[in-house]
Amino acid sequence: MNSVSNNINTYSLGCSPSYLINNLSQSKEFLYFIHNSQSCPRVISVNKKLLKEKNVNKSVSVFNSSEKNEMLHIKCITMKDSDYIAIGLYNGFKLWNKEGNRLLFQMSKPNIKQNKIYAFTFCSEFLLNSEINKDYPDSILASDNYGQLFLIYGSKSSWKSNKMFSTPNAESILSIGTSINTNNIGLTLDNGNVLILKYENGEFNLMKKIEEDGRQNISINCVIFSKKDKSEFFLACGYINGEIRIYSMKDYNIKFSINSHLRSAGPMTIKDDNNIIVGSDDGQINIWKYNEEEDKITLKSNYLFEDRMIVGLVYDKDENYLYANYNDFPEVMIMSNI
Repeated sequence: MNSVSNNINTYSLGCSPSYLINNLSQSKEFLYFIHNSQSCPRVISVNKKLLKEKNVNKSVSVFNSSEKNEMLHIKCITMKDSDYIAIGLYNGFKLWNKEGNRLLFQMSKPNIKQNKIYAFTFCSEFLLNSEINKDYPDSILASDNYGQLFLIYGSKSSWKSNKMFSTPNAESILSIGTSINTNNIGLTLDNGNVLILKYENGEFNLMKKIEEDGRQNISINCVIFSKKDKSEFFLACGYINGEIRIYSMKDYNIKFSINSHLRSAGPMTIKDDNNIIVGSDDGQINIWKYNEEEDKITLKSNYLFEDRMIVGLVYDKDENYLYANYNDFPEVMIMSNI
């Protein structure tokens, strides 16, 4: 363990370096990320409790779930009392039980070799009042590089999928932002544009297409946050030039533009509804707070990790811990009391 400061500690996981993409996710008890080695891409799970007790060797376990396919993304999705591990592959999507020894569902197109699942998110709470959710309480939104948005829903071992939306010109969907408090979602596209959809009557309808003048969007995950009283919601997206753009979900127009990164702004997560935590390829982790009195975004905290590209962030609200990991370094960083 290398102590960076009083509230930041880094733990080595004891595996060889690898290229890690959008890989950090969590359940109540575990962290999950992808070890994309050339010979055997796999999922590594880390027990949070044992990690905090500095028992690193016993905290780590692995399972192979990609066969010969290189993984793209991972989400560990906690739905009620069950954990599921959702994995995006170069040729589709797979859903496993939390132990990784049982494949529950897969979606692929064997005749299209480049059908890539680029983004997916847990959405059971988001769809809480929908007709589908009454019969199938567990659900996931997933999208591919043909611009198709799928609802994957089920319970235990019975799972189905429905195509819910297609982007206007088959642009790849890179990230999906949802919130349980609004029926809008945000989609970031590979051409830099942003779509805002509204879920009503069992369908997703396009409310606004925001054209961003050729900006390249590299969002690992866009996020929706709100004012404290939830009277207004915002969609935050990161771009390859380091800019963070924030859109109002009221009028679907840009609300704020933040330029604080030298390289691409990537992973994002939410703390306490109105704090945005953003990582970047320049090694920064910034915490931004929405100031309601002044109606602006202010920088609350800044952390710089030289020679590190931040590729994964998750926030544990129960412990007030922020977990992060880097590109090409098999390490997990824990930031407490942020």
